[in-house]
Amino acid sequence: MCLFDVLGLKLLVLTHTVTVFSTSVSSGQTSCSKDWFGPTCQYQCHCAGSAPCDKHDGSCSSGCHQDWFGPACQYARMGFTVNGNFNSSWLTDNNDTTCNRENLRSVTVTLDTAIPLTWLRVVVSDAVDFKTVEISYRSKSSNTQCPESNFVEINKVTADFSCPTEYPVTNVTLSGLGNSLLCSLYINAGRNVALKQPAEQSSLYEDKANKDAFVAQNAVDGEIPKNSKASRQLTCTHTKSEKRSWWQVSFTNHVEITRFVIENRRDCCKWRLNNFSLTVFPPNGSYPSRSFRDPGRNQITYTIVPSPRISFPVKHVNITEGFNKERILTLCEVFIFGGKLNVFLTRL
Repeated sequence: MCLFDVLGLKLLVLTHTVTVFSTSVSSGQTSCSKDWFGPTCQYQCHCAGSAPCDKHDGSCSSGCHQDWFGPACQYARMGFTVNGNFNSSWLTDNNDTTCNRENLRSVTVTLDTAIPLTWLRVVVSDAVDFKTVEISYRSKSSNTQCPESNFVEINKVTADFSCPTEYPVTNVTLSGLGNSLLCSLYINAGRNVALKQPAEQSSLYEDKANKDAFVAQNAVDGEIPKNSKASRQLTCTHTKSEKRSWWQVSFTNHVEITRFVIENRRDCCKWRLNNFSLTVFPPNGSYPSRSFRDPGRNQITYTIVPSPRISFPVKHVNITEGFNKERILTLCEVFIFGGKLNVFLTRL
């Protein structure tokens, strides 16, 4: 018997049996807006077609949006391309009912972004002994086999495989007898653990028309500016012009992190993030902090993948401006993907 801790919920998972997230959050707040669910509306819906989700458990009658999967559609799905000269649309069409019809015994995919692995979901067309599904990966120019026994069956055609890695992975290969029935592969890119966590910044640029504009919490509210006009409204943070402006998010529960995605402004002032530094702090100095610096490019979206992964528990993440000419720090959204990596699987 294994104990899993996910989103602050305790679940018992028996061998080959998964207790599905259901009534654990049912007793709290249910008057959430269309895009949110949970006891305090702290989780974001990720349903296909922008459909509303169940306000208690986050389930989607329309299925998950193609970029998300897993319990309550809370886990980012890493994109990939399929290697080889064959029709591979059945593996990339986000449809669990289209499957391997060519009796392929081996399929290799290349990840869009190299990230450390945590767990993967495999869907097949018929009941199979999942021990016959073999998974390997390529990291730092070497091929490694995932542990054979580390999987949990969700149902007769779906299983989640644990395969945590220290370094980012570029390729994943599925092989073995079970691969001939393969329909879908979901590679976990993490849960956004920064969403609605407490945030603060060194100062606040005051908007006389709206006192709540540009606050630190805007960077973890789940809202990305869709156009240049939105960047000037309430979706981004904005400090005053000052020496060494900074922004920080803190975690109510210590987390482990696999990657960061930072969204810049769309309308102007992209240079404000040039040469920014990002520092990860463990609780009470229990481990050395780790820092990352942007090399100095104007980008809409920045992605940082630690190598090796951050395997210590994280209490704070701090972003500091890189001495830009205005000495202002502006962030439109900070996604921090990770979760509890020291357990077998992360699930609701």
